Amino acid sequence: MTSVAPAPGVRLDPRHGAASWHALGTYVELRTSSAALDAAARLVVDVLDEVDAACSRFRPDSDLSVANARPGRPVAVSPVLVGAVRVALEAAVETSGLVDPTLGEVLRGAGYDRTFTLVPSDDPSPAALPGARGSWRDVVVDDAALCVPVGAALDLGATGKAYAADLAALTVVEELGVDVLVNVGGDLRVAGPDPQAPTRYPVVVGHSREDLPGGGASTTVVVADGGLATSSVSARRWRRGGRQWHHLVDPRTGGPADGPWRTVTALGHSAVAANTASTVAVVLGTDAVPWLTARGVAARLVAHDGTVTRTPAWAAAGLEEDR
Repeated sequence: MTSVAPAPGVRLDPRHGAASWHALGTYVELRTSSAALDAAARLVVDVLDEVDAACSRFRPDSDLSVANARPGRPVAVSPVLVGAVRVALEAAVETSGLVDPTLGEVLRGAGYDRTFTLVPSDDPSPAALPGARGSWRDVVVDDAALCVPVGAALDLGATGKAYAADLAALTVVEELGVDVLVNVGGDLRVAGPDPQAPTRYPVVVGHSREDLPGGGASTTVVVADGGLATSSVSARRWRRGGRQWHHLVDPRTGGPADGPWRTVTALGHSAVAANTASTVAVVLGTDAVPWLTARGVAARLVAHDGTVTRTPAWAAAGLEEDR
């Protein structure tokens, strides 16, 4: 049997058709057939490298950073960034701006101005939050160029990892014709060549990745097609100027979302759809369940006190087994 050497940093487990590594500042997990594992891992690595080069807020040479540095002017960008921005704007439209891609200056002013592992856990200096922001409605994107409005900076963190998972999974299916699961930092996409006969993947969901090995509260969800995403205020937390921050910002207040939910997991037809729902639920707080229910979203919401609330669509799906 001929085997291709794995990409640098990628840990392969051919027996279980699994691979894992780090990219886009987070963890990546891949599941597929053992025979396709090497080739699938290389495809996913390549896709994520393209996404990083196009969409990273922390790389000065990325297309996104170049566009952010030239507000009010069209900037030629890659098709990968065009797709990511269009996805982000669709999420903004769907949620009436509650999932907002123009929060870059807020996050930067709050101290999240570099890849998260380099952000100080407790910085006593005051936050430098913008007094006024440009609107997502004023972002202009076409097939080859992007214009960021004056007073705004794009941050694609809300939908970017989900977009990457969707793009990577669909690339594997198109190129190799196999079932695949791609998980990018908790935004997960399952896809395959035959929607009528999908592989069912069990996925363990918890408050944070660090909780799972220690036996923290979790549930197992079976995903056969589409996306699953978990948004949590337990991860990516820091203090700036005496105030506790996390990466989920409420665009209505310009501060960290402070509702009752610690973690929200949602299903969707894609990872982006699932992430949009889980993110908006954290931001909406007590209004999340009616919003999700009205749209038929299957979601599981865990409050800070551990109370679990399930939408009717989640309960009807019967996909979980608590541990």
